Amino acid sequence: MKIYKIKKRKRKVLLEFLKKNFKSKHILYKSKKLFDWQYLHKNYYNFFVLETEKIIKAAQGYIPTSRYDKNLENDTIFMSIWSSSEISKGSKLFFYLLKNLKVKLLVGLGGTNESFLFQKLLKFNCGYMKHYFLAAKKKSKKLISPKNFTNEKLFKITNNFTKMTNIKQINEIDKNVFTHQYPRKTDKYLINRYLKHPFYNYILYKITNKKKTVGIFVFRVCKFDNRFAIRIIDFLGEENNFSYGKSLFLFLLKKYDSEYIDIYSYGIREDILKKSGLENVEKYKKLKLIIPNYFEPFVKKNIKLGYAFKCSSDIKRKVRFFKGDSDLDRPNIL
Repeated sequence: MKIYKIKKRKRKVLLEFLKKNFKSKHILYKSKKLFDWQYLHKNYYNFFVLETEKIIKAAQGYIPTSRYDKNLENDTIFMSIWSSSEISKGSKLFFYLLKNLKVKLLVGLGGTNESFLFQKLLKFNCGYMKHYFLAAKKKSKKLISPKNFTNEKLFKITNNFTKMTNIKQINEIDKNVFTHQYPRKTDKYLINRYLKHPFYNYILYKITNKKKTVGIFVFRVCKFDNRFAIRIIDFLGEENNFSYGKSLFLFLLKKYDSEYIDIYSYGIREDILKKSGLENVEKYKKLKLIIPNYFEPFVKKNIKLGYAFKCSSDIKRKVRFFKGDSDLDRPNIL
């Protein structure tokens, strides 16, 4: 038995294994550009494989935050695609990585029910990300259900936000904004993860209070059948400052003529999410409210996104996850 990180030249061998044991059809098989952007690091892919008699039996992909800023080395790793032709071999590979990946935070997001149960047994911190939203006052909606539902409340918009469109603006951000959370993120991280994304157009805004930058929001506009939704993909800053996004959320709803704005998150307190004008989808369970997550292809259904993580005790209270983390927000259709 041999465990090793797979070389770039063995990409086809890895993909053939994944096609047989993970999913027969996947966007990563169709787009080398996307696969390389997500996993290629120099002459290796961020995939460990377990091999017996020169045949791959298990594979585990991962995405380190250092992919977007090398100064984040050994900080956080997001476990990604896991696949095995034999359960025992897949378990051995996972245990190997658990023992040998020396990072402050090890995370799995949006995994299968099987992986979720496995991680619970291994004493990971497990649960589901909170799904909060704000539905606009539009007469008839196509994306959500019921079609005439709204929870938008009128209030005076405060001009406390500025759009950031270039590297210079991001480099000028007060570095204190990046000190409040794990996984750690930096100005370089924002540039390489969002501003330079090869497929998606991310929208970045900074929030100010008393002329000081107190938060950074990252958004993406999703479209189906000529209808739009705003997704909050990431937030950086002190937790309490999330509520300063209230005016920005309403502004973006109107700017992009969107049906709703939403966020999946772990680590932001519910009272702060409520202060921002957002509400929990679960609050309207009896109404059978649907706030869709999937747009590629579009699925009119509520989706739960699980999280599982292990970390050192000194950072646990700072841990936060959003849709921009791991591979939760990546293309499924190109």
